[in-house]
Amino acid sequence: MSVIKADKVEIEVQEQTDPEAAAQYMTVVSYQPEGLLSKEIITVILTDTKPFIKKTIDLGNQIVRKEEYSPAPKAKDGGRYYRGKLTPDGF
Repeated sequence: MSVIKADKVEIEVQEQTDPEAAAQYMTVVSYQPEGLLSKEIITVILTDTKPFIKKTIDLGNQIVRKEEYSPAPKAKDGGRYYRGKLTPDGF
């Protein structure tokens, strides 16, 4: 496995509509190297299963899904501030 430091990273998931295609989905991972103006393709992955993108945050002592993480705001008076779980409708 390669570890690459890049200026920009792109993950493209392309659904193939041609019935003759080798797979239903093509995922292309590419990047722009540090200090260079070029786009390098790292890998191309073909699959018939719809890909999913998982976003996580490293909190230092645990790694959580980004959708599940929402830091509690600081109370203005220095006291504690409690909030329930966020919903799609807001607070």
